[in-house]
Amino acid sequence: MSDAYCSDCKRQTEVVFDHSAGDTVCSECGLVLESHSIDDPVRVGGPTNPLLADGGLSTVIAKPNGASGDFLSSSLGRWQNRGSNPDRGLILAFKTIATMSDRYYY
Repeated sequence: MSDAYCSDCKRQTEVVFDHSAGDTVCSECGLVLESHSIDDPVRVGGPTNPLLADGGLSTVIAKPNGASGDFLSSSLGRWQNRGSNPDRGLILAFKTIATMSDRYYY
């Protein structure tokens, strides 16, 4: 149990965390202050894709820029692209569809 501000009671009140539902509840009035905080996809990881063999959870090596604006890990990106990936065609198709839908939307 901890203290939080309840917008219904308009004061600091003791809150109870319901572990089974993942809700934070005001102990005075029963108002749910935060709903399903455990199952929030923003807090537990990225999206998965059931159509891909690994669920879309593979590691992607980005090409971050250094202070001078140069690519720091271009050789790592090349090695990543050389590796065998059974879903490479499917990933490319998803990217193409996303690009086409972005163009159509705007």
